[in-house]
Amino acid sequence: MFPPNTQVKYMSNGTEYDVDVALATEGSVGDTYAAVTSRSYHENGVNVLLMDGSVRFVSNSIPLATWRALGTRAGGEVVGEH
Repeated sequence: MFPPNTQVKYMSNGTEYDVDVALATEGSVGDTYAAVTSRSYHENGVNVLLMDGSVRFVSNSIPLATWRALGTRAGGEVVGEH
């Protein structure tokens, strides 16, 4: 949903944190909502593992539509050297 290295800001006791959010517990039933982002300590992008076992670097500036399409198996997108 979110492009690489998106910050999800959370404020607690005057301190701002960058967090992932999962609003579910083992005992909860019903819909589950989450914001789990792809992050790395690289300034300009993230390394991603593809289903063929290869690893590619994806830039933070990847178009959002392309990033989302890469999460499906039916689109046929190719990750090149960006």
